[in-house]
Amino acid sequence: MNRIGINLWNWSNDPSEDYIKWITRVADMGFGAVELPMLNLDSVCWETVGEYARSRKLEITMCASLPAGRDISSFKEEERENARNYLLRCCRIGGVLGATVLAGPIYSGGGKRHALSGEQKEREWDYAVCGLREIALEAEANGLKLGIEPINRYRTSIVNTVDQGLKMAADIGIGNVGLLYDTYQANIEEADMADALRRVTEQGKLAHFHACENNREAPGRGHIDWESMIAILKRYGYEGHCTMELFCQGGLDASWQSADDRDEEARQGLKCLTSYMKETVL
Repeated sequence: MNRIGINLWNWSNDPSEDYIKWITRVADMGFGAVELPMLNLDSVCWETVGEYARSRKLEITMCASLPAGRDISSFKEEERENARNYLLRCCRIGGVLGATVLAGPIYSGGGKRHALSGEQKEREWDYAVCGLREIALEAEANGLKLGIEPINRYRTSIVNTVDQGLKMAADIGIGNVGLLYDTYQANIEEADMADALRRVTEQGKLAHFHACENNREAPGRGHIDWESMIAILKRYGYEGHCTMELFCQGGLDASWQSADDRDEEARQGLKCLTSYMKETVL
C-alpha cells in the first residue's frame, strides 16, 4: 500500500523553525511519510532532520518554495539564477535527507500570471525547459524525482493542466522528470479529473500525488471522487506517496474557515485515505 503523507504546512506557515517537533507529530499520528516545505535552507541541520525522520520510519518528500524573484522561466537573468541556485541546493539537500521527490511549480515563481505574445510565451517556456534540465540531472545524481505541478489559472499562466505538464516533461527529456498531480488544482482545471490522472499514470509519469479536497480541506470533507482516484493509482501501479497538502490559517490556499484543530484535520484525512486504499478494488 502507498504511504500516506502530510505536508507540514498543515500546522505551520514556517515549519522549518522546528522540523523535529512537527515530524514527531506526523509520526505519532500514524503517517508513513512527511513532506518538508523547503523554506529557510540555511537554518536547518539537514543531516539531523533526515536521521530523525528515518528513526521514526518516515519517508521524505520536498515541496519547493518559489516566491517572486526566484523564477527559472523569468526574462530576467538574476531571477533565473536565483531559482537555479535554490533548486540545485534543494536537490543536494534531498540527497542528504534521503528524500524521494522534489515537487511543485518549479517552472515559475511568485504566482506569475500574464498574457504574452506567441514568441514571448515560447521564450518563457524554453527558459523553464532548459533550466530544469540542469536541475533534473542534479536531482538524478541525488536519487530524486522532479515533480512538475500544474496549478490553477489564478496562480500561473504557464502550466495549468496535465497535458501541459506532460509536454514540459517531454521537452525536458530526462527520465526522472514527471508530474505532481494535485487533486485541488485538477478540480479547477481538468475537464475530467480521473481521465487526466489516468493519462499521467499510464505513461509512468506520475512522480507524486497530492490528495486534497476541492476546498483544500482534508480528504472526505469535499466532493472529490476518492474511489476513482485511488483505483487509477492502483491500476497503473503507482508506488509513490499520497500526500495531503493542507494549510493552516494564513497559508497559501487556506480557507478563512480553516479548521482550528489542525491535528483533527490531519486525522480525518488519514482515516479517509486509509479507508479508500483498503477498500477500493480495480
